[in-house]
Amino acid sequence: MIEVEVKAKVDSFRGIREAIGEKSRFLGSSHQTDTVFDQPQFLDSEHKIIDGGIVARIREEGDRKFLEFKEIRREGGGLELRHEIKDAETVKNFLLKIGYIERFVIRKVRETHLYRDFLVCLDTVEKLGQFIEVERTVANEKDAGEARKLCLEILKEIAPNSETEYRKYGDMIQDLINKGRV
Repeated sequence: MIEVEVKAKVDSFRGIREAIGEKSRFLGSSHQTDTVFDQPQFLDSEHKIIDGGIVARIREEGDRKFLEFKEIRREGGGLELRHEIKDAETVKNFLLKIGYIERFVIRKVRETHLYRDFLVCLDTVEKLGQFIEVERTVANEKDAGEARKLCLEILKEIAPNSETEYRKYGDMIQDLINKGRV
């Protein structure tokens, strides 16, 4: 599957909640902790994942844990594989054995809404602030461009004063690390 998403930093979720209002269905709220792993061949000179690079992450969400591999695409959609796991420590040790390096942890609270056929996620990310993401999963690369266009349209509709953020949360955390703020 290919995940297509657009993101924007926002000052508040109030106007967004009002904009989606009764046209959306609240799917829930969760605390997510992502331990992010990468490989040196996928890093640029600032230790950010290059476009097309693959990261691994272990996501802990409540009592559930997932191993995810994500192809990083800042524009368009990237492949994503996700599998529920039982023992995060064993998976972490396996990733280290095959050349992945643990880089950082991203903690966030995510509120998820279904708006039309799109997920609208309101994220409060530790050290970074508040963001809105509009997401859609498509079956192939051919459909990713159209899905991205529709995600952008929805973003502008429900958060009209927001400015699209092309960096991934990992890019933003790495910027803080590079500046000595983490």
